[in-house]
Amino acid sequence: MWHTSEGDRLLEAAEARLFKAGVTGLVERVKEEARADSGGYSIALFDELTWSQRLAVLESVATHLLTKTGQMPELTAVNEAAVGAVFDHISFEIDMEIDDVPSGTVWRQLVLDACHECFGDELQEHDESDDEELSEEDADYLPESASSDRPDLWHPLVQSLADRILWDRDYELMGEFLDEPPEKAAMLRQIMGIGDDYFAAAAVDLHSDQEAAETLRRLAGILQ
Repeated sequence: MWHTSEGDRLLEAAEARLFKAGVTGLVERVKEEARADSGGYSIALFDELTWSQRLAVLESVATHLLTKTGQMPELTAVNEAAVGAVFDHISFEIDMEIDDVPSGTVWRQLVLDACHECFGDELQEHDESDDEELSEEDADYLPESASSDRPDLWHPLVQSLADRILWDRDYELMGEFLDEPPEKAAMLRQIMGIGDDYFAAAAVDLHSDQEAAETLRRLAGILQ
């Protein structure tokens, strides 16, 4: 269970399938970058974690969003950044899919299915003959089909699906809070409704290859 912006819930059906695919792809990237000792994620906080911390937080996120658990985790900058990283990875996969036409439309179809399920008739189809570029904030339109090669249509939809889990993007502000004197940072957190432990909560780490292997085994069971 997860305390999402849509209530305390699990992801189900098409929404769950999309998230599972996103976590699976991101875990594979984390594994590859563990061997190369590299990073380069678009979300700064997730990028700052070690590869083993990334793996641990992705297991926690997948466990609580995709399985029934006894309690919900506290929302922290680390675990919300991991959720954001999953959806950024989905956008990355869509871009790769568009650039490589023979790869098919698997990711775009997953997003389209999730949007139909989650938003129903709230979204209207966009006329592909209209060349007007849409902004990242404009998620009012659905592509006519999964074969649409318009990133400006897909990216807002992915972010709208992320918004069904995330309340906001407070994790993006961590660097700004760390730069402020403690008294001012505390005042800003109070004004913005951010808990005292939101930024302070440390990422769990894995301390051995065996722990990493067990984490991957548990993730495989969740994501199958």
